[in-house]
Amino acid sequence: MARTRAFDPDVALGKVVDLFAARGYAETSMEDIVQATGVSRYGLYGTFGNKRELFEKALDTFAERMGKRSFLRLLDEDASMASIRRIFTERIDEMCCKDAERGCLFIHTSMELAPGNEDIRDVLQKFMGRMAKTFSIGLGNAQRNGDVRADLDVRAAGDLLTSTMFGLAVLARAGFRRDALEAIVDQTLASMAA
Repeated sequence: MARTRAFDPDVALGKVVDLFAARGYAETSMEDIVQATGVSRYGLYGTFGNKRELFEKALDTFAERMGKRSFLRLLDEDASMASIRRIFTERIDEMCCKDAERGCLFIHTSMELAPGNEDIRDVLQKFMGRMAKTFSIGLGNAQRNGDVRADLDVRAAGDLLTSTMFGLAVLARAGFRRDALEAIVDQTLASMAA
């Protein structure tokens, strides 16, 4: 007879994502994970594997969560600059929330692990590539609708919006005020608008 799990893996993984985002990989111990999730080491290892495997699952979950929540609307034919602006507003809301423990899992990972770990670098590059492509598709849709300059290279602009997104996360983590982050987005998007 199969034993049932005493915890919901999706809920536990969501807590792990938040923990790694706040502290980074090196500063998060297995004991921290046990405390945050309320799941025993045995349960965590049996479900997710070791700390590195759990971290990689957390990265995938974080990427999926961001994509589903914000970026899929850019695939709609009626995507506009307002659709893109909404994505930035949502991300700035998260970056500037009162929860001081919040961070960006991808920023932590890029700075901490990516330089010395090719597998992690590949995961990050794949995610950022998907983000840039989705921005490009949204910009292309907005361009066809007359909302974006006709001469805009939407592929290069997609890369620019992706780098802006991650740059904002670094600035927010460094304590930049919300109005400064909003001004950066306003200027970036204004340069692309029709």
